[in-house]
Parts: sequence; C-alpha cells; structure tokens
Amino acid sequence: MRVPFKIEDMTNAENGRVLRAFGQEARILISSEQTGNAFCLMRFVVSPGGDNPPHLHQNEDETFIIEAGEIEIDRGGEVLSGMSGDVLYLPKQVPHAPRITSNEPIQVLVLCVPGGFDRFFAECAQEWKKPQPDLKEIAEIASRYGIQFL
Repeated sequence: MRVPFKIEDMTNAENGRVLRAFGQEARILISSEQTGNAFCLMRFVVSPGGDNPPHLHQNEDETFIIEAGEIEIDRGGEVLSGMSGDVLYLPKQVPHAPRITSNEPIQVLVLCVPGGFDRFFAECAQEWKKPQPDLKEIAEIASRYGIQFL
C-alpha cells in the first residue's frame, strides 16, 4: 500500500498535534494511523536536562535526524555523538539513553519503524497533564507498548 504524503499534510490539525511528556515536546508529523502502522514520524524539541532514562524498545527501531543542537546517546554501551545534520540509528532491543549536550534545546526528527511510538507518547502526555504524573502508570503504559525503563 502506497500512502502519499505532502509537506502540507504535516501541518494539518491531526498531524500538528503537540504532545508534552517527560519534559519534552513532540509534534506528530506522520501518525501510525496514516501509514497503516508501518512507521510514525515526530519532531521533538527537548531542552537541556530533559534527558530520557535508559530504556529499550521491543517493537520499533528509531532513527534520529538531528535538526539543531547536540546529543549523546549511550547505545548498548557505545556512545554516539550527534549534531545538526547527523543521523543516529537506535535498533530495537538495544538499551539506549539520549542526553542533550548542547546549552540550547535540541530539535530532532524521530522516525519509528514500525509505528506505535506516537500512541505511547500520546498516552504518556495525558498522564503528564496531571499535577503529579503517576510513574507506575507511565511504566504500565510503557509495558503495553513494549518499552522498558531500565
């Protein structure tokens, strides 16, 4: 099945949806629903200090396309460094922990294959709207999507 996408499609009401969780902001550019769950594409903006704890994905590979800022990622014991214009690949089932190394926010496109990560992040964003997000609930959401915090 071929699904055509145009740049203007990435700014429609559904795709322009901004989600906030884990101290990060994510905009869905292409949803899993639009691709029959083949992939999803999101743009993240993360300020220094908004780093992710070590985790792994059972289901999806991630590709980071760095648009601005600098990042270091511990990928299964190998430290990757990236800056604007770099592309970093994070295979499923390999623990990783991204860390912002620049003094300014990082902006990164995150391509997840297959799709589903946008749904995970959307569920977490609902929990993050609460005054005190329930970390046990976040862990349960992650478990449903095959994501494990280490």
